[in-house]
Amino acid sequence: MSFTHRILEVGGFRTHYLDAGDGPPLVLLHGGEYGAAAELTWEHCIDDLAAHFRVIAPDFYGYGASDKVRDFRGQRRRLMTQVRVLLESLGIGSARFVGTSLSGRLLLTAAASAPMAWPVEAMAVVGIGMDPPGGPGHDLLTRYDGSLDGLRPIMSVLFADPAFRDDEAYLRRRHEFCVLPGAWEFGAAAGLRLPRPGGDEATPHRTGRRAPSYDRVRVPSLFLLGSEDRLVPRESWERLVCTVPGARSRVIEGAGHYPQIERAKEFTDVLLDFLLDDEGDRIDA
Repeated sequence: MSFTHRILEVGGFRTHYLDAGDGPPLVLLHGGEYGAAAELTWEHCIDDLAAHFRVIAPDFYGYGASDKVRDFRGQRRRLMTQVRVLLESLGIGSARFVGTSLSGRLLLTAAASAPMAWPVEAMAVVGIGMDPPGGPGHDLLTRYDGSLDGLRPIMSVLFADPAFRDDEAYLRRRHEFCVLPGAWEFGAAAGLRLPRPGGDEATPHRTGRRAPSYDRVRVPSLFLLGSEDRLVPRESWERLVCTVPGARSRVIEGAGHYPQIERAKEFTDVLLDFLLDDEGDRIDA
């Protein structure tokens, strides 16, 4: 893997990011489970992508080697600001983006806003549906206790391929990211909420929340889903694809929630086919 680890400090907070290649900027964003990080999410794709693009892959606040910052007034807003400021600081005025899971939702939100919250030229969105995540698999992710044994059942939620799901060395490597100083505490803090009056502490309240609208997205868009994704029902993903004008879609067979890890070669080929035209350096619009 030929990427460089870099640190950018803005406003007293440190953002760690991976930097590779030389070309039009491509921003890769990771998911939101315990132990998520740019390196774990994109390590199998970066070399092939960096042959065509300058790849920028940051760790969100709270993850990897970035500062562990939890904003109870609006964590998603803080993450949106983090990415915007990072790109401004690097002098990047326009970029292609790939977002997966949590960051896929952030990317859609950014592209649908007016004006756009991030300078999105084109985007690929991986592993999200129209509905927010839920069910036993999601509950297991949110209740992780920080232990190695506690991570074992989570591997079956994230991965379908035994080469990742059942590999002891890979389990231990992911656990190393889960126990970086402040990482588990950051994730656990998301569950620190006072009970709502008359409500169930264990169940998030979604009553009355309007479904998001993405019909204002006007950039080339590709949606990807692993065929064995246990967190995103196919029907919910298909409904989401239909809300974005002109969107393309592709199911990666045999992959779970992270096809860029389990089926990296197929994933990267599909992504490059979307991003590159015949000259190999322009958006396929």
